[in-house]
Amino acid sequence: MGTRHKLVSVDMLVKRMEAKSFSARRLARYAECVPGTIDNLIAGRTQSLNKGRTAELICEALDVPMDLFFVPEKTSTAGQTNKQKVAA
Repeated sequence: MGTRHKLVSVDMLVKRMEAKSFSARRLARYAECVPGTIDNLIAGRTQSLNKGRTAELICEALDVPMDLFFVPEKTSTAGQTNKQKVAA
């Protein structure tokens, strides 16, 4: 099981980006991710990040505590299949 990081509020993210003069492209560069990741977060097309490091860097860039913007979200392994060996 992995941990994703769910964005608490798009509005808070956008307001903080504006306050700190961060464009989506600039924030993506700082967070070491592709600009589409930030674009998707602020457009509401995605709510979670797979990489905790990306969430950490976003918060570092915007000078906010991690738990203000992101909460841990456990991912399930329900979609994975377990194959059993069958004796021939």
